[in-house]
Formats: sequence, structure tokens, C-alpha cells
Amino acid sequence: MKAEEAKPQAKAKSAVILPNQNLSVGGTRTKPSLLPFATLRQMAKVPAIAAIINTRLNQVARFARRPRFDGDLGFRIGLKNPQQTMSKAAQARAFELEEFFLRTGSWDNPQRKDNFNSFLRKITRDTLTLDAMAWENVFTRAGNITDLFAVDAATIELLPNAPTSEIFLPAPYMPVTAQGYLEPIAYVQRVDGRITAEYTRHELSYGIRNPRTDVEYSDFGMSELETLVEIVTGIMNGVRYNTTYFSYNSLPQGVLEVIGKYEEEDIEAFTRHWKTLTDGAQGKWAVPVMGMEEGSGFKFTPFKSSNQDMQFNEFLEFLFNLAAAVYQIDPNEVGFKSWTSSTSMSQSDNTAEKMDSSKDKGFIPLMYFLSDSLNTNVLDVIAPEFALYWAGLDDESEDRKAERLKNDIDSGVLTIAEVRKQRGLEVPPDAKWMHAPANAVLIQAYMAEHQAATEEDSPDNPKKDDEEEPLQKSFELDITWEGY
Repeated sequence: MKAEEAKPQAKAKSAVILPNQNLSVGGTRTKPSLLPFATLRQMAKVPAIAAIINTRLNQVARFARRPRFDGDLGFRIGLKNPQQTMSKAAQARAFELEEFFLRTGSWDNPQRKDNFNSFLRKITRDTLTLDAMAWENVFTRAGNITDLFAVDAATIELLPNAPTSEIFLPAPYMPVTAQGYLEPIAYVQRVDGRITAEYTRHELSYGIRNPRTDVEYSDFGMSELETLVEIVTGIMNGVRYNTTYFSYNSLPQGVLEVIGKYEEEDIEAFTRHWKTLTDGAQGKWAVPVMGMEEGSGFKFTPFKSSNQDMQFNEFLEFLFNLAAAVYQIDPNEVGFKSWTSSTSMSQSDNTAEKMDSSKDKGFIPLMYFLSDSLNTNVLDVIAPEFALYWAGLDDESEDRKAERLKNDIDSGVLTIAEVRKQRGLEVPPDAKWMHAPANAVLIQAYMAEHQAATEEDSPDNPKKDDEEEPLQKSFELDITWEGY
């Protein structure tokens, strides 16, 4: 094969997007969905969904700071190559980059009000609600990023710059602003029907968590709320039914029967007195009084023997558990009972295991998505040799780490000296016992080897060099031709 034939094509042939569908005014691409972003945000205000999102926001915000000690939660800037050691200059540069993220900028800009905590909360809320997040990178003339501004992802529209097809080509976009861009415009911001800003691929960072290959939805994510339309509707109807039962229901709780033959005036007087004592809030649930002529006494006949048919408790729990399953979070993290278990969060024996599993399924992938987005759109531009890492995200707990080290020591995989070196502690030179294995079988082999080495080094045994000296001298023969 010739070298020219091995070169890649200059342009992809496949159609990745539909260039001429779902275009708004000006030729920009909008998300084709029956649920607009405004509707998704209204769904996110439902208390059950808001509890899930707020829980994730609080979990993410715990990493918006420097870790104070080993094993603490936070973020750090390190080299991409884990085998490379950081010099003092690299450590100073990493500290500057950490300060940049903590302030979301390199200098004190009065227009920038976000710190790293609020910045992460904003973009995380957007991605959990809309499956779209965006922030603007403000560049200096030298090409360095000086500010990070979180942007409403619902106002961002895309341009059809992705591969389309050799047959169906999109119409060229006509820029609105007069700025000269060195790169093609990739995103625009439309507010109240008007384009307010235009961005290149590096000026705006736009990320989605749930990508798909559908040419109609390509470059647009699929929010969890799009899957939970019926579930959220069921939760709203169940809550509305329960609340309206107390607000608008005028059905009496029962009827009080006054048994005996009384005068009508006495019955009316007793009825007025009874209603004065027992009327509910705003006159609800007034108990009617009826006179009966048989016998004597009082009898109360309730109309409703139980309120369980009104509450739909198990059905609401089932709906909430479905919402939690779609968001990949355990209900125990939010404070609700899981419908797969009859025990509450405080009484469950395996709550820690469930929450760990929930973090592995939902929380850790979310954090990796955020770090990948920050690394790709920020650090790869201003410091390509560095990367952002979450400290304490997937590290072992102290109890598990101690148990693992104890098992390694007991099995002879590690010695005390090797463990001290891993923790950065000094191994005393006279503490030879630290190099001995703690395993009962291996310690015998170690002692036998140590004893053999001690016997060889004792003064009673001649040295190997002394034994070989006579043999070496015996080969030193004086060969001459004298006598022949």
C-alpha cells in the first residue's frame, strides 16, 4: 500500500447529525424534544426530585476545596503522568492552578461572584436537570484563561459543525457580532429570542452526560427527567390528592347517634353545643347529630375505618424508588426508605454497603464526568501537563485500609519496614526485626537463612578467600627448560 493511500480522509463521510432538522432562526440547532428545558426545570422542583438533586449537589460540593490531610475529601492538581515526580517548580505551578479553580479565575474580577463551590453546584444542577452544562472561558490576549463563568445551558444553541454528509450540507451560519474569530463559531446564546453571544469551541465548554448516536439527538443529552415523566406525574398526583383531602374535603368523619326519645329542642341545643366543641379547621369534618328512639345513650358510627386507602404509602414509595433508580442513587442517601427493604436508614444493617454501591453507580461517574470536562476544557488549554483529581473519591476507608495492610503483613506479602516506607516513615537501621515477615511459616525460613548467614560470618569459620589461597598458589609452577 502506498503512503498516499494510507493517509486518512480529510473529511468524514458519515452523517452524524441531521443538519437541516430542528433548526431555529439563524440556522442554529436546538434540542428536539417534547419536553423543553423550562418543563424539565419545573419537574425538578417536585420535592422528591429536588431531594435527589440537592443530595448530589451537597456531595459534589464536599470536593470543592483542598484536602486538609491524607484521606480527606477535596481536589488537587497533579501531573498527568503518575510515574513522574513533581519538582518544586511543578508544585508551585500546581498550587497556582488550585488557586485558579478555587476562585474560578486568576485575578479578582468584581463581575465574577462564584467560587469553586458555587460553580460546581450550578453546573451540576444543570446536568442533573437538563443533561447539559455550560461555562464560558474568558481568554486573555496571550491565550490564557482568566475567568470561568457558569452559563445557563438552556440558552445555548449549537451550530451544525459536526460531520453531516457529502450530500446534505447545512446552510452557512452568518455571525451576528462583528468580532473576527480565528476559529469557527460553535455555540450561540439566545435569550428572549435574540442571539446575545457567540462562542468558539474553546470559549464555551458544553458537556452532556448521556450521549447517543441518534442523528436527530446527536450532541444533545438525555435527561433523567425525560424518562421520569410518568413517575413525576404520579408523585405529583399522589401528593396533591393527600393535600386536597385536608384542604377541600368536607365529608364528615362519621355520625353521632343520640339514642333515646328526646324533645326536638333538646336535640338542637345539644347539636349546637357539640358542633362548637368538635368543629375542625375552617369548619371541616362537622359531625352530624341524629336522634334515635330506641334505648338510651350515644353511638358514633365512623364513615372511614382507616386512612390507608387515602395515603397510597406503598405506591408513593414505589414511585420514589423508581426515580432514585433512574438517578442511580440509593433512597437511604436521600432519607427515604427503600421499597426493597422493610427497615429504615437508621435501622438497616447494610445501609453502608447500599450507599457505597450507590456511589459507585451514580456519584463516582458524575464526579469523573466533571473532572474530565474541567481537564479537557480548561487544563488542556492552559497547562496540558497537569490534570485535576478528586482526592478521597474512590480511596479505601481507613478501616478497610488497615484491614488490608494487616492481611498483607500476616500473609508475609509486606513487612513492617515496607509498610513504614509506603507511609513515608523512616526505618531505623538498627531495627532489623522490622524486616522479618510476620507469617509463622515464612519466619522459620527467615530465621534459618539469618542463622546460616550468621554462622558464615563468625570468626571460627575460615574465610572463603583463605581457603582458596593455597589452591591458587599451587598453580603457580616455575616451569623452565633447564636440564634438557
